[in-house]
Amino acid sequence: MAELRVINSGKKVLAAKDAAALTSQLVSGLEKIGLAMKSRTWRREGRAGLGPLQRQVLTLLRSKPDQRAQVSTVANELAVRLPTASEVIATLERKQLVRRRRDVSDGRVVMAQLTAKGNRACGPSSGMPDRLAMATSTLSALEQSVLLTSLVKVIRSLQDQGEISVARMCVSCQHFRPYQHPNADRPHHCEFINAPIGDRALRLDCQEYEPASNVQAKEAWEKFTGLHSV
Repeated sequence: MAELRVINSGKKVLAAKDAAALTSQLVSGLEKIGLAMKSRTWRREGRAGLGPLQRQVLTLLRSKPDQRAQVSTVANELAVRLPTASEVIATLERKQLVRRRRDVSDGRVVMAQLTAKGNRACGPSSGMPDRLAMATSTLSALEQSVLLTSLVKVIRSLQDQGEISVARMCVSCQHFRPYQHPNADRPHHCEFINAPIGDRALRLDCQEYEPASNVQAKEAWEKFTGLHSV
């Protein structure tokens, strides 16, 4: 009996080491992708006079209605301090890529809006998104679906740790209802479009996103991760 316990204990240690090694490899792979994107951004945007954070601000404003947002919103969504966001926006304003205005309904609120020049400046300027699309297109439909749901879980965990700002993902949206339908291909329901959706339709940044309450988000996440197997 003692010998059996030793064998089982050894198996558990080996399994833990294998899991740690796999996690390390996944982290290494994600870091390589991140470094490749950052390196290309530095090379292209640096020559164009735009730093990475400046480009992020422009891209964020471009995604907003009327291409404008409060300075505090920019700071929150990019997970930077308000003085940092204000300084970057002031720099972009000097470059005539952004204009700052006081909100008409509340003079205490400062809005940042993309100019026509800024809109052109934050357009696609490198081939990295296309290269990533080409790389992910080599995956099968099932592999792409698994990758997407895995990214959702990784991003959600990073949000919980406070490492990144809240992303406008389906899983934390008040319109999302996981596993409402028996259809294996489209088990979830989106109340905004009032239609069933599958894992492949999950969004990481949705324009129609409306944050769910803490209780609803917790229940949806538990149901999504509890019934979803990767």
